[in-house]
Amino acid sequence: MITERRRGIWATGIVLAAILTMTGCGGGEPAPSPSPSAPETLTPETFPPPVPSEQSASDAFLAWVEASRTPDVDTACAGLSPELADRMITELNAGGAITVQTCEEMIAAAAELYRATGQSADVDISVQEETDTDATLFVTYLASGDCGTVVMKRTGSDWIITDQSQECVG
Repeated sequence: MITERRRGIWATGIVLAAILTMTGCGGGEPAPSPSPSAPETLTPETFPPPVPSEQSASDAFLAWVEASRTPDVDTACAGLSPELADRMITELNAGGAITVQTCEEMIAAAAELYRATGQSADVDISVQEETDTDATLFVTYLASGDCGTVVMKRTGSDWIITDQSQECVG
């Protein structure tokens, strides 16, 4: 059975990983403005195909971890599915040491806990599966040995961590 403390630490770790997901996304050249003298008719053939981000799911996860430790709460929360953020808030609150109401409060509290304990953000990532739109990673936090399966989905050019993510049972 997993202790409440480990559950809170795992929830914090997942939050931190999602933050990193968002820091490497975006950018690129802006689309050119259409010429005002020549209106353009758009057909399905004129829309460019979606361009997947060059960022791998592993890179996105590492970016999320970094953002969650900074903390960059907006970036970190954007890297989590709403269902996962809700589950993490519930698990963190169940531990009893901290009570939070929002994803932003959870990220900030987790970052402060990590800062106070001096726990490293170093992780080992093993890619179990990755496509252009979905990824499953096995992640181990080196400082604590906590581990879990991180399931990610690409939404547009950004990766988010989904509620299918689970900590190791141990």
